[in-house]
Amino acid sequence: MKVFDFDNTIYKGESTFDFALYVVKRKKSLIRYLPAFLWLLFTYKVARMDAKTYQKKLDKYAKQFLTNKDFILECVQGFWEENIDRLYPHMLKMIHEDDVIITTCPDFLINEIRDIIPTDHILSTQTDLEKGRILFLNFHENKVKAYHKYYANQKIENFYTDSQNDKPLMAISKNVFLVKNGVVKRFSK
Repeated sequence: MKVFDFDNTIYKGESTFDFALYVVKRKKSLIRYLPAFLWLLFTYKVARMDAKTYQKKLDKYAKQFLTNKDFILECVQGFWEENIDRLYPHMLKMIHEDDVIITTCPDFLINEIRDIIPTDHILSTQTDLEKGRILFLNFHENKVKAYHKYYANQKIENFYTDSQNDKPLMAISKNVFLVKNGVVKRFSK
């Protein structure tokens, strides 16, 4: 089985960050939360915080960003209309129907493009748009927990990621491949 990270592996960039910018452009009053969100993104990229603390901090901002479900879902549709070309076609071609995508990207964002992704096996951050909450942050060690919950008996033959943040998944994978700007290179653990 192959397992793929999403951001900077299949999608060129950080989809959640790009989506937050897209939302702020449409609802200017949210700009006041952008500096804190940027700081959280930075701490995420350098893995300076455990998943529980990160979820708690993100949840605070999620309540501000996710207050209007209809607006968010409208933004999701518009976001993908503008950014669908940021999916790497050659990476999508590598994915088979029994492969898994495991991502920090929120469910409401990635679910919009499920028909483009060649697998239904997608583990993402779980949200409640009715309450504006993050229910499960699929980040760092939580990615391994999610994987084991759904695929406990299946070994990861090949894991594709852009980041050392995925060390917990790297540790349970036979082969690891780093993806930088769409270029795949084998990684020695």
